[in-house]
Amino acid sequence: MKNIKLFERELSLILDEDLRMAVKGYLIDRVPDYFWTDGASSSGKYHPKMSQGVGGLVRHTKAVVMFAEELLRMSSYAYMKEEYKDFVIAACIIHDTVKYGLDDFDKAEYKNHARNAATAFRDYCLVTGYGEPHFLLLNAVCSHMGQWSTEKEDRPFTNVDRCVHMADYMASRSFIDIPEIVNEWNGLKAEEVRASMREDADLPF
Repeated sequence: MKNIKLFERELSLILDEDLRMAVKGYLIDRVPDYFWTDGASSSGKYHPKMSQGVGGLVRHTKAVVMFAEELLRMSSYAYMKEEYKDFVIAACIIHDTVKYGLDDFDKAEYKNHARNAATAFRDYCLVTGYGEPHFLLLNAVCSHMGQWSTEKEDRPFTNVDRCVHMADYMASRSFIDIPEIVNEWNGLKAEEVRASMREDADLPF
């Protein structure tokens, strides 16, 4: 079940209103359902425990944004224009939205997921009237896999690219555990269960 509440904080970090609304609309209207329910790693090998299981892909995405925030505080990125910082946050939110296919779950689509996500967001923006997204944002989505990108042209080149790639890399380390993200997920899922139950029903928590 899609729950845009899960990304309220992350979306609020995007200062440009048009871009913020475009990313929000994309999450609600275009992102496939499995993004909200599946884990970040189909094999379970390459992501921490917090990114596994139901909702793992959402939790991973939130962790990537959290790491990007920290990187943007460093002197290496602190001078970056506010517009470019918006691109970093937006790209972090978008980067894995079609990780297993543009519509239905398909593991075979993983190898193309970075470019597919950039294309899906671009197409959404053009169809809905937001206009062509900035090339720096799209490139950052395409290059978020860094040295593991299947195409050489999809390797990080700009500081926007590098920041997004490093945030994604750090969030995927097996030792990472961010209780705040797990607790937020658990709290909102509990709200959904309560909302779906009769007032007189016994709650499971």
